Amino acid sequence: MKRNTLRYITPLFFFLLLSSFSIAQSRSAVKHLNNGVEFYNKKKYDDAISSFTEAIKSSPDYSEAYNWRGFVYLQKKEYQIALVDFSEALRIKPSFAEAKFNIGTVNYWLQNYDESIKDFSAAIQLGADKKKCYWWIGNTYSAQDDYEQAITSYNEIIREYPNSSDGYRLRGHIHLYKNDLEKALADYTKAVDLSGFAIDYFYRGNVYLQQEQFLSAIDDYSKAIKLKPAEIDFYTARGTAYRKNNQYQLAEKDYSMIVGGFNNAEAFNARALFYTETQQFDLAEKDFTQAIALSPKEAWLYTARGNFYSNQDKFDLAEKDFNAAVQISPTAFIYNQRAIFYKDNGKYDLAINDFKTAMQKDPKGGNAHSNILSSLIRTLQFNEAKDYYRKYQELKLTSLKGTHQQFYIPYLEAATVNIPAGDYVAALNNLEESARSFTNNNPNKSRYVNVLALKGYVLEKLGKLEEARDVFTQALSINTKQPDVLEGLGSVNKRILEVARTDKKPPVIELISPSESRGLQITAAANTKVQLIGKAIDPSGIATVSINGKAIARIEEDGMFVSLVSLGNGANTFKITATDKEGNIASKTFTITGNESVKKEDDIITPVAATETIPTYHAIIIAAKDYNDPSIPDLENPLKDAQELKSILQTHYTFSPKNIETLYNKTREEIMQSLVLKSNTLTENDNLLIFYAGHGIAEKDKFGDVDGYWIPSSAKKGLNASYISADDIKKALKRSNAKHILVVADACFSGAFTRGMSSDASAAIQKQYSVPSRKVMASGNLEPVPDNSKFIYYLKKNLKENKEKYLTAKKLFDGFYEAILNNSDTSPQYAAIKNVGDEGGEFVFIKK
Repeated sequence: MKRNTLRYITPLFFFLLLSSFSIAQSRSAVKHLNNGVEFYNKKKYDDAISSFTEAIKSSPDYSEAYNWRGFVYLQKKEYQIALVDFSEALRIKPSFAEAKFNIGTVNYWLQNYDESIKDFSAAIQLGADKKKCYWWIGNTYSAQDDYEQAITSYNEIIREYPNSSDGYRLRGHIHLYKNDLEKALADYTKAVDLSGFAIDYFYRGNVYLQQEQFLSAIDDYSKAIKLKPAEIDFYTARGTAYRKNNQYQLAEKDYSMIVGGFNNAEAFNARALFYTETQQFDLAEKDFTQAIALSPKEAWLYTARGNFYSNQDKFDLAEKDFNAAVQISPTAFIYNQRAIFYKDNGKYDLAINDFKTAMQKDPKGGNAHSNILSSLIRTLQFNEAKDYYRKYQELKLTSLKGTHQQFYIPYLEAATVNIPAGDYVAALNNLEESARSFTNNNPNKSRYVNVLALKGYVLEKLGKLEEARDVFTQALSINTKQPDVLEGLGSVNKRILEVARTDKKPPVIELISPSESRGLQITAAANTKVQLIGKAIDPSGIATVSINGKAIARIEEDGMFVSLVSLGNGANTFKITATDKEGNIASKTFTITGNESVKKEDDIITPVAATETIPTYHAIIIAAKDYNDPSIPDLENPLKDAQELKSILQTHYTFSPKNIETLYNKTREEIMQSLVLKSNTLTENDNLLIFYAGHGIAEKDKFGDVDGYWIPSSAKKGLNASYISADDIKKALKRSNAKHILVVADACFSGAFTRGMSSDASAAIQKQYSVPSRKVMASGNLEPVPDNSKFIYYLKKNLKENKEKYLTAKKLFDGFYEAILNNSDTSPQYAAIKNVGDEGGEFVFIKK
């Protein structure tokens, strides 16, 4: 947002006296000055400089001529020469406020921010226009991310000029940078009331857009367009609002109107970005190419198409475009852009070279100094990263504090302070803090994967190999183009095997359910069958588990086992014996007391809202309706079903709108990032519902194992790497601390998720909230599922019509299971997700 708004908030305000001159100047000098102004207005800068030079030759003390010539040099970005001319104008005429102001602007562009602020303040004392001086003082503070001082400056504009919209507009920008949307909205509204300018409607529309008040945003953008119909950005913004409001035809109409009305490279590039966002990739590529054809010497157009190709995994085409951009404009900005491309594709050494080139070309440019750090850290060059980070701080380029990048500070602390000192415990604490403070609306999403990659490295150093393996696999589930993570995962797996081969310790046995409560004996209803859930843990893996000498048929990869046992009245003794894959044996005996006074299962449910801390409910709602690959048919209902489910959850149950994330027609990477991020940030007081509606597929490999997949909108038919596998989703959920996770999927792959559970399992166990759960509820097993899904129909119907305060997911499922069997050809599934820590508990919906 900041880069876009600078176009409007930092116009070049220079105080140039077009007709004033000292009567002491010769007529010849005045004539040359006026000629220079005419040349400047025609953008003939070299001729203008010649005329101003002639004016100075005629009258060496002509301060206005020096001031004008400095201004032209400033337009040509020849800052040092401009500074000399402005300084000479001020020497000749010490009270020349305009010259002092212009010196401030030169220092601003040279990033001598402290000097710049002093210059503008001095210009005010000399009588310069206060509004424009405070404007620039505020912009200078803003460039340093010192937002409070920027607000102080803009407050001065409001105080001096209460009927001007400028101060409110500028202060609104700062509130927007700080993500304080309510204050930004109030300031932009005041600016609209005072000015009625198109630009103020545009800015207020941007706030509405971020608040997801799409109709209000569209209304403001429409007013801006009516007032100033020649601004491409206004149409682009309204098109975005239409798209987010699912008014795709109107969105495309706006973008096509841009192309038809402007027919320039910027218009085609804007529509290309729209087509990219809506996954119409063939049309996007055509528009990117047309933009380049219209302006083949514009380097930024090549970087735009290069980024498009990179996201399409067309590395060679992307690299060709970035190389072309460098050839056309070998500036620091373009080198930085190519470096980011290399970094995102795992070419860290090439990225480092380009970042260093960018820094040589622009020693005070903050982007390259910041961006190089992650590539150095990825290649384990921690000491060099430390040097660059120190230099970055010494130059005071930009501040991460108070911005959406603040989460990155603990990451950099871990990499440049803790790890070089060998303090891996402190490094891990910093990385966990960094991950906790990351939010999914952060525009720089790749930085979260950086945190995961370094966390895996630190965990390996600490000998926490299984945790390191899980974190590495999470990182790869988001982005497979990470050679350092692949190498780290290989190293960790090798060490895990080595530990397993030398394992001499017996397994550790845990009984999960039934469980002791506050030191009391385990008690359950007598003369019933009880589901006994436990886990055997050992580095080498578990070979066998038996209960009272009877072998358990199925043991999950994580050592979890489930067995149905008969429970008589009085003491019932169960001896659990586990053997690891190295032949080490352990046994543990548990006593469960059968008590006839204990209520039957149907009467048992945990009143979760009566606990000291009311649980927090989160949801990720995913819908894939429109598919880019023409060989994958689009669907009619997923988006509608997802929107209706969201409405039900926030209207009827304790799901706050701020905790519901919607992912409609998103890419594989976007979905996986959201799943991993949300799973990793939840606590034991949180519950997560994940809903997916879209195409799904289940395949059996040659060993008979089932591989299940969600098919996101960006998928390519037959390319499994573009799908989201059940294994990917389990990796995302595996390290979550959430109390309960429920996956509701209108897709045909639940068999790939589930742990087999007996149909007559104790409902008393399945209805308890206090025990963690990881369950999946799916519309079908391995058979095709229709677009017009009875499963979704009954799911929404039963949630809407439910009258109970506490509704378990199992009871919800049982309420419509037979109806689906009787009214469709699918077999809905409800079971535990295997290998992610289900302990037999239940997700409980709490009605408002």
